[in-house]
Amino acid sequence: MPPGTRQETHSTALTRLTFQHLQYLQALVEERHVTRAAERMGIGQPAMSTALARLREVFRDVLLVKTTTGMEPTPRALDLVRRVREIADMLEGRGFEAGHFDPATSQARWRVMSSDGISRTLLPEMMAVAARGAPNMRFTVHPGDPRRLSEYLRDGDFDLALTFVRSPPSELRQTVLYPQRLLCIARAGHPAVDGQIGLDAFVACQHARWGAPPVAHATMEAMVDEALDAQGHARRVSLLVSNLTLLPDVVAGSDLLAVVPEHMARAAARALPIQLLALPFKVPSVDVSMVWHERLHHDPAHRWLRESLRDIGRKLSKRPTL
Repeated sequence: MPPGTRQETHSTALTRLTFQHLQYLQALVEERHVTRAAERMGIGQPAMSTALARLREVFRDVLLVKTTTGMEPTPRALDLVRRVREIADMLEGRGFEAGHFDPATSQARWRVMSSDGISRTLLPEMMAVAARGAPNMRFTVHPGDPRRLSEYLRDGDFDLALTFVRSPPSELRQTVLYPQRLLCIARAGHPAVDGQIGLDAFVACQHARWGAPPVAHATMEAMVDEALDAQGHARRVSLLVSNLTLLPDVVAGSDLLAVVPEHMARAAARALPIQLLALPFKVPSVDVSMVWHERLHHDPAHRWLRESLRDIGRKLSKRPTL
């Protein structure tokens, strides 16, 4: 091969690459699935496969590897996507709007980590606020592994996390949005429960519990089990679910007990025949926090988002007692 031929070929390949191809790579890395990535980008699966082949040729890396659980990105792919996000943020004006930010015209795109339970509590009001004051903003919200919180926010997988943080990473910024206790719920007319429950009845009853796969780690459930174990007890779990918001419906139609966050319990009690009960043992509170990385702390769009969530959190903090 003549000298310089390989470099020239690579340069030619680069000229056929557009930023849209890099956005396709971002979708592939985030979705871990060619068909889902194609649907997200509004193209056909063959076109996405062709784009992936071109990306592999240009960057001389397989980028995504097929596994039994989906496609896993290579370190090269993760580094490229981090850079793509930075460019996208710049093009959308995030981080470059100081003194000129207007939520009414901002086209910021937010990636928010939040469990189903917290999302059900916060998202309706947040989307109402956005519709009134920032109609061009877009949000993608989905759960993540709380043990990887620092990594997610550092690498830009998420712009913000709404979560219970048991041990806050020191390198992240955090503020409590609203305080929250854990409550026990039981159906109205439960044969062993009438407005209150003792420890003996709690451990004697069958329970439904959150934490089945693909949930990475149900911290609040672990806290309950640890508190019981310290007293020499354990729950009798007959149902394990992956979606926390299923528990009130399950409890309302059975004799199972469950432990859920207070705001979820109160919302469910307005629609279902269930009792709200104080736990018969001490468990730390599961206050919901907003967590973000220093790189977005001074971004005016991100600051607007945080202030909007703080306003919602203040309303949620005005809780009644049992």
